[in-house]
Amino acid sequence: MEKTVLGLKPGDMIQDTYRIDSLLGEGGMGATFRGTNTAAGHAVAIKVMTPEFARNSRAVELFRRESSLLRTVQNDAVVRYETTLQDKAGKLYLVMEYLSGKPLLYYLDKGARLASEDVLKLAARLTSGLAAIHALGIVHRDVAPDNILVPDEDVSKAKFIDFGLASDSVGTDKSILGSDFAGKLRYCAPEQLGLFDNRITPATDIYALGLVLMRCAGLTVPGDGKGWAAIDDRREDIKIRDDRVSRNLRGVLEAFLRADPSLRPDDPLALVRKALAAENAEAHQPAGHTDRSAPDAQDRKPDTGARTAPFVALIAGFVIIAGGAAWFFLMGPGASATSDASTGQAALAQDAAQSNDPLTEAEKLIAASGADNLNAAFGALMALSGDDSQSADIRMRANIMIAEMYDPATHDTARSPFPSANPLAAKRHYQRAADLGSNSAAQALARLSD
Repeated sequence: MEKTVLGLKPGDMIQDTYRIDSLLGEGGMGATFRGTNTAAGHAVAIKVMTPEFARNSRAVELFRRESSLLRTVQNDAVVRYETTLQDKAGKLYLVMEYLSGKPLLYYLDKGARLASEDVLKLAARLTSGLAAIHALGIVHRDVAPDNILVPDEDVSKAKFIDFGLASDSVGTDKSILGSDFAGKLRYCAPEQLGLFDNRITPATDIYALGLVLMRCAGLTVPGDGKGWAAIDDRREDIKIRDDRVSRNLRGVLEAFLRADPSLRPDDPLALVRKALAAENAEAHQPAGHTDRSAPDAQDRKPDTGARTAPFVALIAGFVIIAGGAAWFFLMGPGASATSDASTGQAALAQDAAQSNDPLTEAEKLIAASGADNLNAAFGALMALSGDDSQSADIRMRANIMIAEMYDPATHDTARSPFPSANPLAAKRHYQRAADLGSNSAAQALARLSD
């Protein structure tokens, strides 16, 4: 007997046009089915919202936001929207193009990596999609491997498939989820962690894409696995020191991964295309020749350090050829990436930040200890400390609690998400609290300055 999900099973028709063929997957908001547009004869993917979410006005707005965004974007690197439907029972359907394939995350979690040239090809593809999104005044906010589909194992056909966290207001940090952190901690920009005034812009997506490309190249993502504590790994510009990547790819990654959003490339697609052209040119040059026209410090803002010569890594393992690109699967311990558990942490942080007494809720999380609780508490405190809608007292005390997580005099791994103290970070938050009128923070600042 066929499984029924959300009252739907294979063979069911939606408004006499769309036939349900099979279940593709289930998630918190609903389920996605493969279907057929019987009038046109082509396959479609149908996202259906659960009844519980359909009764939630914020969830309905999120669902409709996604359909509205998809309808306005016309780019081959972005999944194509077909229509939105609502039946007599109030059930909501989002119909889009059907894509056979697996998320980029599937390959990365198997320890796969791409050669530098293929990473640049993927970068060009995805940056083109982001350019189309940004041109419409949309910031995606959740650029991550599970939101990028690789059809038919061909990375040259990669597409963005999910816009659930997107914002249609460039220059603000407002999404349907509110002004608190949205996106995945593993791939978030410094401004999503509370730095640079929490200002979310198209440059936020470019930073996240830079982190995704790092993983595709087999590099370790700074702050990976640290939850909200990743903020300490992303305060400064990311430097690429691994010789497994070419200098052309290194230049793109370092430009994308500037900590200050205003210093990231104004035209990232042009930068990637120039790097890819240089990579292709170098591949056909005689041994010993160096092309000085490759993207480097002069194409970025400002210098990001010395470059090393291109290096081609020979990887022990096996290779899958996909659309001209080769996935290298790293063998041995540590090859597979750790799973991303940040969604639960972000939810905890949002709950804490939205409580009637947020500082009390944060303290409860700290007292409970454990990595998830401490990361959630830190995230909530960071959100509160920079939220001008909160009272000065709440912002002051939130900064003191953050400072105490860093302060060598109070640092305790049972109450802090950080493995070691950081006096400079402690001073920064004590200063903010002192500026808001805290005498105790001023005293702590004087102590650390001695």
